[in-house]
Amino acid sequence: MLHILALFLLCAGATAGLQCTVIPGNLKQVDAGAGKVYGVNDNDNIYHWENNEWKHLPGKLSHVTVGPAGVWGVNSGNSIYKWQNNNWFNVSGLLKQVDAGGNKIVSGVNGEDSIYCLNKQQTLSESSDLIYTNIEGSLKYYSCGPFGCWGVNSANNIYYRFGVTSTACQGSRWQQIEGSLVMVEVGADGSVYGVNSAGDVYERDGISAKNPIGTYWIDLVIGFSARHVTYDAGELWLLTLKGDIYRCETNDNQCTVMPGNLKQVDAGAGEVYGVNDGESIYHWVINEWRLIPGKLIHVTVGPAGVWGVNSGNNIYKWQDNNWVLVSGSLKQVDAGGNKLLSGANGEDLIYCLNKDQTRSKAVELNYIRIEGSLKYYSCGPFGCWGVNKDNKIYYRYDVTSTACQGSRWQQIPGSLVMVETGADGSVFGVNSEGSVYKRDGICANNPIGTSWTQLNTGFTASHVSYDAGELWLLTQRGDIYKCEVNV
Repeated sequence: MLHILALFLLCAGATAGLQCTVIPGNLKQVDAGAGKVYGVNDNDNIYHWENNEWKHLPGKLSHVTVGPAGVWGVNSGNSIYKWQNNNWFNVSGLLKQVDAGGNKIVSGVNGEDSIYCLNKQQTLSESSDLIYTNIEGSLKYYSCGPFGCWGVNSANNIYYRFGVTSTACQGSRWQQIEGSLVMVEVGADGSVYGVNSAGDVYERDGISAKNPIGTYWIDLVIGFSARHVTYDAGELWLLTLKGDIYRCETNDNQCTVMPGNLKQVDAGAGEVYGVNDGESIYHWVINEWRLIPGKLIHVTVGPAGVWGVNSGNNIYKWQDNNWVLVSGSLKQVDAGGNKLLSGANGEDLIYCLNKDQTRSKAVELNYIRIEGSLKYYSCGPFGCWGVNKDNKIYYRYDVTSTACQGSRWQQIPGSLVMVETGADGSVFGVNSEGSVYKRDGICANNPIGTSWTQLNTGFTASHVSYDAGELWLLTQRGDIYKCEVNV
């Protein structure tokens, strides 16, 4: 079941509870990233969490990190090491804390709280003599993610660094953020967590690509005093003052990270299809993605079959195990209605095909023009939903399999960049901040529902699709999540 975490969005200082599990072992520092977890104990022994147990690695480190830039660490003498070819490789430089969570950059602070970083070219190099870039300012802890870097200084003041990229890791300017933390960590999806001097754990709410500093801090109710926190893929790892280890679920969505990387996904009629940035097409079969021949930028599956469009807005139908080119031009297409097809073209004009056309094997099809202008349009058993270029949301009444054009529009409160309708009539959407919403109260007697509920996904989304109790979500980086949901 998908529970919604009440964050009291209008009130700073909101609280949220976590579901935590005690993990065996004892650590003084832990880091999660790129689907992996590493840690070190009081004796500077290094461990890797693998197959639900800690595996001891050779070497001695006082701090370890894992992320897009790989696995790095520093020892008690502040010497820096990179895990390379299954060995620790000593590289130039001195740091007391290091972070590999940025876009293939490495950052950290030295014994004098001076801040340094390595650009992507340096982290990918196998050379031991690396060129560090000094960043203005003074911090005792520094961590990076896809939307920028966060740090805390000796007075526990919090700062955000703008303009950080993989080729300009030094960024451009600092902004102080309200609050007080002794350490802060940034997840691969841009989420930010920190611990204060009292051992309380906080999450930064409202972070997105457009608002990388977020809005306010949420106090997470953990039931113990923490000294360290790290986050990856929906899991928060916490250490107590005594070094006890807790792994906590940061959302109640029961989401699973799926293999692969996609820019668009569609679920319907018990099947799931997707396309990646290279326009390759995939079909989810027996728990794996199977490559299908052809190139598409958007694919859809539903009662009307499997359809897609390519970069030239040409329309294809999957027929007799082949893509058949049919007439028409659309940039986005949806097969989720009652055996009808709908979509929008390059000029945001809206078209649909009645059931007799989608079931035909003809390549010359008779499209029906629908009044209005939308950039995204999706249909279900109770009607069709769409969003326009201004992210306004509209519902189309009286759509049937023989009159796909429907009768009239009604604007729905809210703002979304895309919306998808499930085969059961449920409606989900994503807004410009990457937040995911579900439309409540939808039924045959009330097809427009009652209100929007924000789902606590724990990451910033770019795309959503729903079928048969499963919500498929893509992050802005193309990571794939499948979440169990009871609508």
